[in-house]
Amino acid sequence: MSVESHRIKTSSKPDYFAALDGFRGLLAVFVAVYHTIWISHPQTWRFFENGPVVIDLFFAFSGFLMWRVYTNRLQTADQAKDFFKRRFARLYPLHLFMTLVFVVFAAARIFAHKVGLAEHTPGEILPFQAGAADNWGSLLQNLTLTNAVGFSDSLTFNPTSWTVGAEFITYILFASMMLWFKPRRIFDFLVMLFSVGLIYGALSLVSSDMDITYDYGFWRCVAGFYVGILAAVSFPKLRGIIDGLSDFAAAVLECAVLALCIGFVILASGKVQFFVGPFIFLFVIVFAADRGVISKFMGHKIFQYLAKISYSVYLVHVIISIVFATSLKTMLGELPTGWAADAWLAVYLCVVIAASHCTYHFIERPGGRIIRNWKRSKKRVAEAASSV
Repeated sequence: MSVESHRIKTSSKPDYFAALDGFRGLLAVFVAVYHTIWISHPQTWRFFENGPVVIDLFFAFSGFLMWRVYTNRLQTADQAKDFFKRRFARLYPLHLFMTLVFVVFAAARIFAHKVGLAEHTPGEILPFQAGAADNWGSLLQNLTLTNAVGFSDSLTFNPTSWTVGAEFITYILFASMMLWFKPRRIFDFLVMLFSVGLIYGALSLVSSDMDITYDYGFWRCVAGFYVGILAAVSFPKLRGIIDGLSDFAAAVLECAVLALCIGFVILASGKVQFFVGPFIFLFVIVFAADRGVISKFMGHKIFQYLAKISYSVYLVHVIISIVFATSLKTMLGELPTGWAADAWLAVYLCVVIAASHCTYHFIERPGGRIIRNWKRSKKRVAEAASSV
């Protein structure tokens, strides 16, 4: 979910996938809607009921971009170190910040119960107590990005952060492949295709649907990521076909693919969701070409802005949803429903976007800059000390 802007610098001109970027921003907002605690009208739509399957599209976006950017830039140990440094700088600052926010929230819950500001509900287990999901062990897992490999038996602290751990471990697998087993032949890509099918098949044996997170989330991420790689490998050849279409034909193709993928999300439930791979492959290929009217629409500034702050939207929205639900229940006596719930949903989304704008500019960017410049800063300090 943390993939960067789909802009790739080449020797001639930037290769920018504006539609994919726009969809990434829009889908991040959809995730924020999905995680609201009160029931608005959108949450009753089948698209949102089956919403978890949309996360696999983010993984595919990431795999597509990583292959396009690093296919010739992950050949040495130094390049691998630079890759990990950049990916860590992209993921960790905001993830760390939001983990600490949830630790503060956990402490506030404990304090509120201790002083009598909150009532203890039957079956409620406070953080860091025996049997609590949010404990010292799960905190360590979040801090070490090992929160999507089954060490815990539930989501912990910031629930959406499982994708951060899953994606970073997937980066390790990707870098290892590029260093030692870089695919070059058609046979290598057939092996990747077979492996993706094998992973989805294995996951279907251990889960009733694609809502797989803290337990086998890493494997789910790998499957989606490598669907994106397969799309990136196929894209140069298929793009020629799409570019050869008339404007009308390109628009029809985009509308058909979008309708097909939305239809899959709406209609596919249970184990049918494990057939998501071909749909996200087709989606990425068609909209990476940026040819039709939908691509042009998704290239508008509002969607590009949402894309820029999408990682913040993804990690920030849950705590805002919790605060909103708690506040609404305190003020109204119960959570709103119907059109009132829709009105509060609109207010909530505005707050999420405003907060994400702030975390993007004051946490994501400066935090990433500090990590990327860390070695350079240490070198300057050493040079200054040696010159004294």
